[in-house]
Amino acid sequence: MKKSFATNLSYEIPHELKKYVVSIIEGKSKYKMDTLYPVFATGYPVLIYVYDSVPVISVDGFETKPSSRVQIAGQIFDADISIRLQGKFGQIGLVLHPLTTYYLFNKPGSYFLNKWCNFQDIVPIAIDKDLQLALSACKTTDDRIKILFEFLKSLLDTKRPEIKWLETAIKKIYSLGGNITQEELSVLVDISLRHFRRKFKEVVGISPKYFCKVIQLNTVFEMLNTTNTERLHHLALDCGYYDQAHFINDFKKMIGSSPRNFLEGKHSFVKDYMGRKTL
Repeated sequence: MKKSFATNLSYEIPHELKKYVVSIIEGKSKYKMDTLYPVFATGYPVLIYVYDSVPVISVDGFETKPSSRVQIAGQIFDADISIRLQGKFGQIGLVLHPLTTYYLFNKPGSYFLNKWCNFQDIVPIAIDKDLQLALSACKTTDDRIKILFEFLKSLLDTKRPEIKWLETAIKKIYSLGGNITQEELSVLVDISLRHFRRKFKEVVGISPKYFCKVIQLNTVFEMLNTTNTERLHHLALDCGYYDQAHFINDFKKMIGSSPRNFLEGKHSFVKDYMGRKTL
């Protein structure tokens, strides 16, 4: 049994990183396990450190076992992704702002789309080795998080220039729970719709229209994790869905089953990972 699939940790994020790190999560188990679970879109890339068994990642049926214990999981779009774990579950995730991969790792979000990227493919090999050595010497979650924070701080000197209009658009999307159109966003930031769509998809990794849908659905999950599942229909309406049919249709497209079947199914624990992590 998983002791915790994805627990939000109450850990103070350094002031200089608050723009880039949204929250910190940890998943762990006391005993070895053999399990397969799906992964769905949340709207956030995640910097992951695996301190126990390294899982196998399957993307549309193609399986790979990461060669690095430090990885970046990118945005997800129109892909069937699952994780097979045979061993103890132990991972720390720094949930990143949607623009962090672009700002700090100097790569567009599209580079990470539907991928769990090994760190040696993103940073120089020497830096990856030093980071993994430092992390492997840690005995506690606190120590691991401190090492990851120090690493991110070291990237600030070479970060890309900020794209203020894109930050404004993303902030607006979160403030409205995804319940806004890309046309309204392009007007808000005074950018042509064509350029807005193109740049957003390049930097974030997915289109603004799909990103809004992801945030809207995860806003439902956020509320679902703190209330009775019997109120699911009302929660959907509160989050801007026109009616139950509209909500169920979007849910099936992103999750692959109806809300009720998912919540009563064997992978319902995944909802602990879903939901907005605040921004």
